[in-house]
Amino acid sequence: MSKKILGIALAALMLLIVALPASAVQATSVEIRGDVVTNAATGAANVSWNATNFAAFWYDLKDDLKTENLQITNFNALRTIEQNSLWYNTTEAPKTLKVIQNGKANSTDTDFTKFETGGKYNVVGWQAQPYVAVKGKAKKLAKLVIEQGNATSEKKSLTIGETWDIGDGWTLTAQSIDAKATPRQAWLVLSKDGVKKDDKVIETGKAYAYIEKNFAGESDVPLFVTYVDSVFAGATSDMVQLRYTWAISTSVTEIKTADKFGNMEVQTADDDNIKLYNKDRTISLSKDTTADIFGDLKFKVADSDTVRFYPMVVRTTPGKYEVRGTVVTNAATGAANVSWNATNFAAFWYDLKDDLKTENLQITNFNALRTIEQNSLWYNTTEAPKTLKVIQNGKANSTDTDFTKFETGGKYNVVGWQAQPYVAVKGKAKKLAKLVIEQGNATSEKKSLTIGETWDIGDGWTLTAQSIDAKATPRQAWLVLSKDGVKKDDKVIETGKAYAYIEKNFAGESDVPLFVTYVDSVFAGATSDMVQLRYTWAISTSVTEIKTADKFGNMEVQTADDDNIKLYNKDRTISLSKDTTADIFGELKFKVADSDTVRFYPMVEYQIGVGPTTTGPTTTGTVTGTGTPTKTGTATGTGTPIVTGTAAVTETAKPKATATPKEPGFEAGLAIAGLLAVAFLVLRQRK
Repeated sequence: MSKKILGIALAALMLLIVALPASAVQATSVEIRGDVVTNAATGAANVSWNATNFAAFWYDLKDDLKTENLQITNFNALRTIEQNSLWYNTTEAPKTLKVIQNGKANSTDTDFTKFETGGKYNVVGWQAQPYVAVKGKAKKLAKLVIEQGNATSEKKSLTIGETWDIGDGWTLTAQSIDAKATPRQAWLVLSKDGVKKDDKVIETGKAYAYIEKNFAGESDVPLFVTYVDSVFAGATSDMVQLRYTWAISTSVTEIKTADKFGNMEVQTADDDNIKLYNKDRTISLSKDTTADIFGDLKFKVADSDTVRFYPMVVRTTPGKYEVRGTVVTNAATGAANVSWNATNFAAFWYDLKDDLKTENLQITNFNALRTIEQNSLWYNTTEAPKTLKVIQNGKANSTDTDFTKFETGGKYNVVGWQAQPYVAVKGKAKKLAKLVIEQGNATSEKKSLTIGETWDIGDGWTLTAQSIDAKATPRQAWLVLSKDGVKKDDKVIETGKAYAYIEKNFAGESDVPLFVTYVDSVFAGATSDMVQLRYTWAISTSVTEIKTADKFGNMEVQTADDDNIKLYNKDRTISLSKDTTADIFGELKFKVADSDTVRFYPMVEYQIGVGPTTTGPTTTGTVTGTGTPTKTGTATGTGTPIVTGTAAVTETAKPKATATPKEPGFEAGLAIAGLLAVAFLVLRQRK
């Protein structure tokens, strides 16, 4: 009986551990930005970006590798990048195969001599994606389909007869094993797009590389590697365990001189590097626009008389993306007083239009033992005022009765919090609610409602166009505002007038603005009537109130008042061990290199599409790219990239707030502790 109880407890424990939420922010798109150029009319000449200040560019933390660079050499006061003045260049960087690096194969072994010297392959950052240089030639690019890391969790176990779908058409089947051989052996069958490429009997502790005789105009090209870690002969089934598997795509993009990509043309494409420029073509950076560079690389320009812009990439392909900050190198001597804000950490909230940022993360004391000392990691955030769009565009006055409930000048305060933007309820930084919607100035953001239609705004807010009065001068619309199915207000609003809904008592505050809209026009049609709305603004009714001594992850709140929030690692050290991810709080983490040199960066992970869910914020944004390079010119294959590197943040993230701050997974932790206690008691009874 005790064995049965123990088995049930441990099984439940394993299921619960599997069910624990993974740490990643759910997203529909992720915008990856680089350093902002301000006052560009006088300062944009010779500005440049690489992986240090543009997180979309490929970066390898372990070996501190980067290859891409973007530079403006001539910008005029007419918001124009001059012809032949925007340059993109990329080179190749050598990486050692994991199977060689870990001593599981030798670069002198027959198959591995087909790689670069020392069992290496060359990586090329291209259009903010990592590619493999086929046979070490930068101008011939194939995506890296898989490279298993060093972690034991990355091992792949296959039962006999099972087929592993590796990706990009590659499959590997465990045909059978020979458990009587010494050492034991596994018979593996490698296929591509359903066609057998090779089959091989491999001993335990041996590596195998598949070499294509003729590929993309090259001879003896390595396409696939794996290593047999162990072979098991069970009572009912046999199994083989694989590590360090590596494979590249058979779709290759070949870059040639004079090929055109978007606004860029290839000047140089050889075995070592690729260089493009805006040959005989100017690039305009008009207010409130997105200017194409090439592929998914773009410049995003502020809606401001001051010329302000940054390079960016938008990711929409399902997968997990890192949002990284500037890398700290040689941290044993250099990490004291390093800090990040929205300038050098793209996850932190940033408002391009008004050049606003509020978050700061700082290390004041780091020792040579890879440890951030107690009370030495500080996160602080303040509030930044933003003018309502309806006020900013002169469609309402801050002196109008309802709008006097906002901050002076018809403003509301934004607080970046855990790398997400929140609204400070009644201007108090310690009371945070997510911004559900704020329609911009573009006419495309207008919302048209036919009479009787209900607009699902989000977070439980709905607005119904009840009816119109086309005979009134000016015409009028009757709107009904509801929250979670309960009517909050109804209002008859004239064309050209704005309306704000004020909650009398909310989150311990009085007269709190929760909703705004503006009636742009009212139409009376032959068969249907319609009202058109602009500048709609709404905040969530779920509020997180931050209090002194609240704990969030490894941080505790030192200060929480109307103006700012400050947290620190009170009486707690934070270890930055090799090849780990160290929690800060919420989704903020440090990612540490698998290197004897202490190298790390702050980051936030985002999950697009299918993947582990999280109880954290939800991100939305405008899709402006697909992640597939578009090319006019000669190519071999499809040239479709895969993201295996890091990524950064979207400016339009919409977080989910809760009434009381809690540690994610706390209740699950208690449940695990309870199950472990049951197992312990059962074991004691068996003694």
